[in-house]
Order: sequence, then structure tokens, then C-alpha cells
Amino acid sequence: MNLDPELRLCLASAVMSCLEGAAPGSTATLRGSLAHGRADEYSDIDICWEVPDELFPACLDGLGDHLAAVRAVASLRSAPELQNSRKHRLIFVQFAGLPLFWRVDIEVFAHSIQRDSSYDLDNELARGGDWSRTHSALMNAIAAIKAILRGEDAEALDLLRRAFERIGEMVPEATPQDQIVQLARHIASIDLAQADLAREIQGLCCQTLCRRNHQ
Repeated sequence: MNLDPELRLCLASAVMSCLEGAAPGSTATLRGSLAHGRADEYSDIDICWEVPDELFPACLDGLGDHLAAVRAVASLRSAPELQNSRKHRLIFVQFAGLPLFWRVDIEVFAHSIQRDSSYDLDNELARGGDWSRTHSALMNAIAAIKAILRGEDAEALDLLRRAFERIGEMVPEATPQDQIVQLARHIASIDLAQADLAREIQGLCCQTLCRRNHQ
């Protein structure tokens, strides 16, 4: 697993160039820990993409195809609370062949709302139902691995608790590492669409946490 920060910065730059090229008059900027110099090797990529109002629907409709020009897209999800918003979306992108830690989160704004991250969050009509609970739980498992590697075991346990609750399962009495493995195995058994990702997370858990435990 190559966690070279330069590779991540190159990916971020390529994604931002792709977004701006997809929508004339749009701007894509880095935000979060990468933008503020606080990132570690596990940090993901946060991007703000501000687009002209009249291009907003087309930008969302063609986003997957545009991003595929950067690298093959393993998954692309839209946060359910904003799935039907006409001016504000939050998109989660996982690229194939890259560390699972490096998810790309793209917050999309129409120019007219001036990057207001609270826009439409309280609007029931903006919400949608296209959301995989199993995939979401697996994202929590990845975040839990990050937390453990950062020495934040309490945060990891909370992430895993919410992951098990999301799929309607009791939280097992086990170490965070074992909980991750159990969660991934269970999801692989109940959702074939997520089986490959679940197995990849088991491998990531073993590769990072098992190695750390034997150092």
C-alpha cells in the first residue's frame, strides 16, 4: 500500500482540474486537513466545487463519467440528506487501485448559495433514499482503522458501534480490530454487492493493525 503524500496531492490536483474542466466558470478548491497542512498519511481528500447555477444539474449527472477520466471509479455515492437538492450536494468517491483511506469528498455548491454548507440540510424535499447501509457501515470500518492507527481507540469504537447499528446488528464484545473483521465478514455474507469491498477491508485491517501489533 503506497501512502506517499505526493501521490495523494497529484490525485487531488487531477480531480480538481477535471472538475473545473467539466464546468466552465466553476472553481474547485482543496479544503480540510490537506488544505490547512494538518494531514497525515491516512487523511482523505476534501474538495469544494462551486459551479454556475445553470450548470448544476448537468455537473451532477455527468460527474461519474468525468471522474473516470482521472482514474477508474470504484464507488460514487451522494449523501442522502442532499440527494434531491438543486443547489447543494455532497459526493463521496472511491477510486480503484488507491488506498481505501483516500476517499475523495466533493461538496458541490451552486454559485448563488455562496458555499453555504447548511443549505437545504433542513429541507425534507432535498432528501433522497438511494443509500446503502452496508456500504456506509464499511466506510465506518475504514474510518475506525484510521482512528486506531492514530491512537484514537474511543473514536474507533464509536464508529464501529454506529456501523453495527446501521445494519441492525448487536455490537460484539471484542477488540476494535476483531469488530472490524466481524463486521466485514457479516456484510460480505449478507450483501454480495459489497463482498469485494468487505474482503478488501479485512485485508487492510490485517495489513495495518496486525503489523502494528507485532512491532
